[in-house]
Amino acid sequence: MKELEIEFKNMLSGEEYGRLQEKYFSKAQRIVQTNFYIDTPDLDMRQNRLLLRIRDTEGKQMMTLKEPTEKGVMEYHGEVPSDLNFDRNIRRDELPEIIRGELERFNIDATQLKIYGALSTERREVPYENGLLVLDRNTFLDEEDFELEFEVDNYDKGETHFLGLLEAHDIERREEITKSQRFYNKLESIRTGDNYASTL
Repeated sequence: MKELEIEFKNMLSGEEYGRLQEKYFSKAQRIVQTNFYIDTPDLDMRQNRLLLRIRDTEGKQMMTLKEPTEKGVMEYHGEVPSDLNFDRNIRRDELPEIIRGELERFNIDATQLKIYGALSTERREVPYENGLLVLDRNTFLDEEDFELEFEVDNYDKGETHFLGLLEAHDIERREEITKSQRFYNKLESIRTGDNYASTL
């Protein structure tokens, strides 16, 4: 499956997270999911501005390849039956066909792919202004952070609604840093001297 993802993100303080949870998400069901991040030893994914992950949600595992575009991210999805462990290599035959094809387009050697770690998210979702408002509490590599996301179909309208929401709750607009970027930044800081981390 292929789709264009349009979303806006903003990091939150713990206090802001608590306020938004009480205001919008008090009745929202808690969803727990874990992202397992995949790259090659030479970081071919990051060098091509791509992200490859497996997301485990209640035992269902979906592999996603993300490729940035001008106004959003193109995503390629495929369900995978897989046992997920850190430092585990991904076999080429485990890759969904649509993802395998995209990796070949970027000349990425699928035999070198490996899981380097995970980020777990406690997520709550509610409909908001013709989109989906998402509140995340993330834990990874002994870190914890908080994030608000707004998933939409229309970039310009979505941006207007998202900025209005932040302003209404006196929340500073902060630089968007993806979960994978935060994960890799932390990995680099704790794996000093490791060949993988040193090239980040």
